Amino acid sequence: MNTPTRLGGFALALAAVFGAAYGVGQLTGPVTPPAETRHDPTHIPEPARGTVVPEPTTDPTPTVTGGAGHTHG
Repeated sequence: MNTPTRLGGFALALAAVFGAAYGVGQLTGPVTPPAETRHDPTHIPEPARGTVVPEPTTDPTPTVTGGAGHTHG
């Protein structure tokens, strides 16, 4: 048996196995029902431990940093 015939047979067998698995999956459906998710818009998550949260500033002037390729003048 030559190499192209072996590779073709392997590809055909692989396609048959995946096709059968897909078909069985379509027939049986999901294993568990989808989880219900509830969103509470009033809940504000607390920062994780060890996370540094910067203090808000009262300065209304935005901080502008220089960008590459920008020239003024």
